[in-house]
Amino acid sequence: MAALPDRLSVVGSAREPVHLYDGEADVFRGELRQPVHEEIRPQAHVKLPREGHYQYRHADPFHVEGILSYKGGYTQVAGYPSKKHGGVFVTLSTSVVEGLNVLEVLTADRVVAQIMTEHRPWSRDHRFTDEGQVPEVTFLGTKFENLRIDGRRVEIDYDFNILGPRIKDDSYLDYDGVKNRVDEQQSNVLKMKDAPGWDEENCPSIGAVNNGHRQLRCSLIKGVKDRPEFFGHMIYVRQFGTIVLGDLTVTQTYGDPTEGIPDQYRFHLTMIKLRLGCGAEGNVGVSTSVSNGQGTDGH
Repeated sequence: MAALPDRLSVVGSAREPVHLYDGEADVFRGELRQPVHEEIRPQAHVKLPREGHYQYRHADPFHVEGILSYKGGYTQVAGYPSKKHGGVFVTLSTSVVEGLNVLEVLTADRVVAQIMTEHRPWSRDHRFTDEGQVPEVTFLGTKFENLRIDGRRVEIDYDFNILGPRIKDDSYLDYDGVKNRVDEQQSNVLKMKDAPGWDEENCPSIGAVNNGHRQLRCSLIKGVKDRPEFFGHMIYVRQFGTIVLGDLTVTQTYGDPTEGIPDQYRFHLTMIKLRLGCGAEGNVGVSTSVSNGQGTDGH
């Protein structure tokens, strides 16, 4: 196991900020109902301890009969303090799947989901920083390599800037730019509404406050190049099922800054979500990464 700095989180006196890390990843999960019934527990699952550190797990070859398989991969999560920007708390979550094959219809050489978040040290009275409580998030490294559907290569048009820049205490869910981009994605997917594979659950949207939570659903994929029969990041393949690419959910949980509890932002990325409905039936998630974290002011 690779070594990280000895001081994995700043947890100390009331003068110091405290950060609780949160990150996890797995390469494959789901449930098949036909032609065989099998629950697929999260494969190569890793979860970051609250104090940070580093976890890595290799994914051995996996298959369910001749229905779905992958040749290998790995997951990793890391959480540590950095001197960047005067001191930030970094969380990294990575999931890699290699040699994916689902019913000889969907194949890929490599699928990577990667999220990195940076939280500024935070306190209610700005003793540590005036940079706000909203983390910066990047998806650098996230990609598909040689993704094919029914033998035809799929050229992806990515949108890694769907959330735009971090602006201190302004929520990602309130940016006009984010709203406009999510509305555009929603418009593309709604064109599929009358198709047999319509899946409202994965339609881009920004929800209202519900029990202290708000949620944004979108995709890191604008669409597929030169394939007009596909609808944005959502693809229906006759006699196979629905494919959702680059599915990202951002959940904002409200804190109480007066009590030293900032808002939390949870980023959940699944690179391929499958709703199989003909040659096989079931739901499958491929290459999932999650990054979160919470700061307090040590009181």
